[in-house]
Amino acid sequence: MGSKIDKEATRYRAKLDGVMSDGRVTVKEADALIKNAKNGHFSEVEAHYLSGFVDRKKRSFDPAARAKLVAFVHGEMESLAKIAGDTGLKTQPKQPKLTEDSKKAGVTYDARPGELTVKGFGVDDALQGQVGDCYFIAALASVAKTHPELLAKAVKTNRDGTYTVTFFENQKGVKRPVSVTIDGTFANRSGRLEYASARETRELWPMIFEKAYATWKGGFDAIEAGMSSTALEALTGVTPEFFVVTSDSKPAQLFAELKKATAGGGCVVALSKPWDPSESGVVADHAYTLLGVEEKNGQKLVSLRNPWGEREPGHDGRDDGIFTMPLEKFITSFSTVEFAKP
Repeated sequence: MGSKIDKEATRYRAKLDGVMSDGRVTVKEADALIKNAKNGHFSEVEAHYLSGFVDRKKRSFDPAARAKLVAFVHGEMESLAKIAGDTGLKTQPKQPKLTEDSKKAGVTYDARPGELTVKGFGVDDALQGQVGDCYFIAALASVAKTHPELLAKAVKTNRDGTYTVTFFENQKGVKRPVSVTIDGTFANRSGRLEYASARETRELWPMIFEKAYATWKGGFDAIEAGMSSTALEALTGVTPEFFVVTSDSKPAQLFAELKKATAGGGCVVALSKPWDPSESGVVADHAYTLLGVEEKNGQKLVSLRNPWGEREPGHDGRDDGIFTMPLEKFITSFSTVEFAKP
């Protein structure tokens, strides 16, 4: 995660901790949290942390207070998902703004030779770099897994060495294509890519899509933090859906929902819990590509990929970020599932 997200999360966590000063959350305190959220810009980060707070501390809530907050958070997340894909810049800059950390480190844009793809668009190609856009990289990988033809159709290599990527924005329920043209330079720090990279060093498509998205949205600092549903709609043009995972989730029902989301080429992303997921190796407050579900030897299993391309639960000897976990551990480690079905 990027520093911008860390700061926002720290501020909001402190606010939530303050509510717990006497060990209980009353209806009055729940109403105050809701009023505070409505008076300002209730961001994706705050929605995620409030959802996690309500589930993590549920025994400390008055029942009516918890019910109010659960309904409020679900409604806000649904609203955030519905506005996915819009708010891009009408006039695109020559180069997207760097994050503040990158500026301080003297990062520059440099040309990088290579090919659009080496062996096509693959689920394990895109790797997240030094910007908190795990939600975008995880969504990009999910589309590469199930609908690589959409990515192939969305990107064009121009004769002058530039690339044009076509996204979709949502304007009052109508999906409108938006074309973004970038050059072949990418942010570098001491010769290494600063942001997205590819597993195969000659491959360029992950960097092209990320830079085009940052150009459209207003800079790399502008794409720190977000919902994968936003990225999924921008990449596929399909209205996204989501559901929440909590300690109250019934395993059989949740497994059925996951099967339905992944069936027929669904592009699916799962967001881990904001406070210490139960499974060691799962990064807190981090988006993962959900690769699929299966039943094996009577056990329900969920397969995922960390967009870092490394760090995972278990010891399979590969450390490629790809892993499978029992459904029970998925429930205690993840909080939200977002998906689109092109």
